Amino acid sequence: MVHGEAPFNGSVSATQIVRQFGEDIHDHKKVDFVQPDAAWKDHLVVDQEMSGKTPLEFVRLFFDQGVVNHIRDQTKIYALQKDAKEFGVSSAEVECFLGILSFTGIVKMPSYRSYWSNETRYPVIADAMSRDRFEQIKKYLYFNDNLTQKPRGDPGHDKIHKVRPLIEMIRDNFMKIPPEEHQAVDEQIVPTKQRISLKQYNPKKPHKWGYKFISRAGESGFVYDFEMYTGKGSVDVSDLGVGADFVLRLARGIPKHKNYKLFFDNWFSSLDLAQTLSDQGILTLATVRANRLKGCALESDSKLKARGRGSYDWRVETQSNAIVVKWYDNKPVHLISTYAALDPEDTCRRWDGERKEYADVKRPYCVKEYNRFIGGVDLADMLLELYRIDFKSRSKWYMRIFFFLFYLSVVNGWLLYRRCLAAGQKPMSLLQFKTDVARALLSGASLATPKRGRPLSDADTNSQKKRNYTCRPPDSTRLDGQGHFPAWIESKQRCRVCVQADAKVKCVKCEVSLCFTPNRNCFLTYHTM
Repeated sequence: MVHGEAPFNGSVSATQIVRQFGEDIHDHKKVDFVQPDAAWKDHLVVDQEMSGKTPLEFVRLFFDQGVVNHIRDQTKIYALQKDAKEFGVSSAEVECFLGILSFTGIVKMPSYRSYWSNETRYPVIADAMSRDRFEQIKKYLYFNDNLTQKPRGDPGHDKIHKVRPLIEMIRDNFMKIPPEEHQAVDEQIVPTKQRISLKQYNPKKPHKWGYKFISRAGESGFVYDFEMYTGKGSVDVSDLGVGADFVLRLARGIPKHKNYKLFFDNWFSSLDLAQTLSDQGILTLATVRANRLKGCALESDSKLKARGRGSYDWRVETQSNAIVVKWYDNKPVHLISTYAALDPEDTCRRWDGERKEYADVKRPYCVKEYNRFIGGVDLADMLLELYRIDFKSRSKWYMRIFFFLFYLSVVNGWLLYRRCLAAGQKPMSLLQFKTDVARALLSGASLATPKRGRPLSDADTNSQKKRNYTCRPPDSTRLDGQGHFPAWIESKQRCRVCVQADAKVKCVKCEVSLCFTPNRNCFLTYHTM
C-alpha cells in the first residue's frame, strides 16, 4: 500500500457475509449476457506542441529537476551522517552521473572501472567525469534522511524508507499523463539476488528473483502508476484480498464512469473486485481462479475435454451482470468480464502435439480481447530489458530501485514522445532516444580531471595525430541557442550540413565543421533547424 494511506475499505459486505455464514450470495445462471454500453466516453489527449521537445525534455517531465535536487540534497546529508564531513555535489554533477549510468546500459563492459581503464577506455564517459569523482558520488548517493525513519517494529516503520520520496515523486509525475482506454495491472520484477527480505520469487517471470512492483500500464507500455510490494504482513488487507487491494489503489488514477477497460490476471481477480470496479464505472476483463467461483456450476473439465479443444461454458452473475467463461484449450481457463462476452467468436491457431500440425481452435470474444490488452506491463518490461542499467551494488539494495526508476522514466519519455509525433513523422528508436538523453545529461559539465605529467610513450603522442571523429551533439544542445560561436580551423573539413563542401569554420560548442561564407551559411541552418 502507499505509505501513509489507509488500507482500501470498499464495499465488501458481500464477502463478509460469505465468510461469516459460508453461503454463496452470487446468483449464477446460464442466460444471455446483457451487453452494457462499453463505448469509451473519454479521449486520448495528445499535445502536438510537445512534439518539438527534445528527448531530455520528455524525460524531465518525470525525472524532473525537483527529483535531481532532492538527490543532491540527500547525498550531502548522507555524507555528513556517514563520515562527518561536507561533500560538495551539484545538480549538474548528479545529471552527469545519470548520463554515465545511461551509457553503461548502452555500452556494456565487465565492470564500471573498465570505462576509465587505459585498455578499454570509453571517452564519452571518461572525458565527462573522472573515475574518482564518479566513485565519490556513487559512495554517498542517497535518497532519504535516515533520521526520519521510525524504528523497526513501530507502526509507522517503512521497509522502503530509503527510496520512498523518489518513488512518490516519480509516481506523481507519471499520473499526470492522460491515460489510454485499455489498462493492465501486472507484476514487474527488478532483478536482484541480494539477501534481503524484500526479494520475491516469481517462477513465471524471466527474472525469477527480485523486487516486486505492481504496475498499471497502457497497451503502449506506458506505466501510469505503480507500487512496490514489501511482503506479507507489511500492510493491512481488506476482505477482498491483497491482490484486489492493489488493483483498487492503482485504479484510483483512472477517471470514473468513462468506460475505461482494466485487465489483470488471476492473482488479483474475484467477482467482488469486478463488481466494485463496475460500480466505479470501470469495465474489467480478467482471468480468475476456480476456487474463487464458489457456487458457479460450470461444466467439468472432463466434459469440456470430451467436447474438444475450443469448447466453453458460461454463467452470468445476474446481480452485477458479470459473465464467467470457462474455455478449454490445453487446459481450462476461467475468465470474468463486465463488458466482453462470447460473441463474436473467432478462431486462433494452436499447435496440436498429437497430429504434429497447427489447428484452428474456436475461442469466445472475451479470450481474444484479454490476450490483446493484457500485455501492457510485459511490454514495459521488454523495453526496460533492452538497455538495462546493471551496476552491481552488494551492500546498497536501494540502488537497483533507483536504476529502475530512472530508466523507467526514460522509457516512459520515449513512449510519450512517440505519442506526440505528428502524423507521418518517423520516430527515433529507443536506442537513439536514450543516447540523446545521455549525451544531453553529460553536456552540462566537463568534470574530468586532466592527467598531469608527460605522456608515457611516443605511442601516446602519435595517437593524437589520428583523425578525431566527433559525435553528433543531441538536439537539446544543438538548438539551445547558447554558446554557439564560430572558430577558424587550420585544415578544411567536410561540412556537417551540406556534406559536399569543405568548411573552415567549426562551432566551438557542438564541435562540428560548418560552412560560413557569404554564399552559404550552414552555421545558421544547423543551429536553427
